[in-house]
Amino acid sequence: MKQNKFIIMLSIVSAAATAMIYASLPEQIPLHWGINGQIDRYGPRAAIFLTAVLPLAMYGLFLMIPKIDPRKDSYEKHAGAYSAIVMPIILFMIGLHWITIGFSLGYNIDIVFVVKLAAGLLFMILGNYLPVIRHNYTLGIRTPWTLSDEKVWTKTHRAGGYIFVISGLIWAAFSFFNQPWVFYFLIGEILVSVLGVFVYSYMLFRRIHK
Repeated sequence: MKQNKFIIMLSIVSAAATAMIYASLPEQIPLHWGINGQIDRYGPRAAIFLTAVLPLAMYGLFLMIPKIDPRKDSYEKHAGAYSAIVMPIILFMIGLHWITIGFSLGYNIDIVFVVKLAAGLLFMILGNYLPVIRHNYTLGIRTPWTLSDEKVWTKTHRAGGYIFVISGLIWAAFSFFNQPWVFYFLIGEILVSVLGVFVYSYMLFRRIHK
């Protein structure tokens, strides 16, 4: 994957801007929100630097993965899809960081709505590019059966792509509802989807190698 100068500069500017407004933050900042959107854990304001540098650190890791994965050739074939997956993940992390800052500064932000909607969009993006990801040992739907057979890998990722897009649409639609049961429903939906993909890859492997 080629370096994305926009992502690098945005991450650096985000961290630098955090340092500039650090003195304006309260002594205690929110670190975690409950399912009802209420803050249930605070920490020292210095903790904001952890989320400030996290996007840049993650991007560095994403750059390293294609170089250390045993299937380096696969990353050359799906380089465009890999970059398209990495960018929204980093943007998502930067967005969460600034939501925390905004909330700390007293802005009225519906954190539950924003996170559910952003997660839904992220799932849809991942679902669109999953079918393009070639066989490798780091990125994608890695089950014992997809890693053992490239045909199983391809078919599982094609099915997984549809499932991720559907999950994303569900998360985006339910982001407009803030009842506690919605959180449990969405978590259950993800667990069922993951289990479904897992079982599908196993059944596919059994059918091919019977």
